[in-house]
Amino acid sequence: MGAAPTIRPIESGDCEVLFGLMAALADHENERAALTVTADRLRASGFGAAPQWRGFIAEMDGATCGYATFTQDFHIWSGAPRISLDDIYVAPERRGTGLGERLMRAVLDTAERQGAYVSWTVQPENKRAIAFYERLGAKYWLTGKCGWRPKPK
Repeated sequence: MGAAPTIRPIESGDCEVLFGLMAALADHENERAALTVTADRLRASGFGAAPQWRGFIAEMDGATCGYATFTQDFHIWSGAPRISLDDIYVAPERRGTGLGERLMRAVLDTAERQGAYVSWTVQPENKRAIAFYERLGAKYWLTGKCGWRPKPK
């Protein structure tokens, strides 16, 4: 049995491998032409005085094999901060290991600490993902949007 998986915040030095995982996701979704960011642009926009995005990296058996990225703004209807989940991805050979749930929980834990609302979209035909999100407590709307709110304290 291999080493236990690790979920940690993305660091500046991870941008090349993050870009590789993003390219794998774009290929999976047949959207490679839409991926126009570079590893250098990820580094410039995600680190420094005013980071524009944040995220988590999943590592298992010495390899980076997944990520979740998000941005933050304000959700006017709830009057609370909002985390907008951009991507969650686990390499095909690591699916079914719990990494996706651990990545999602890292994002939800971040939201809970901030009292933030979390939103994201999912393809309506992706029933497996919808069931996964609902199991984590998200509400799915037929528009393809999902939302999760922290429990009131």
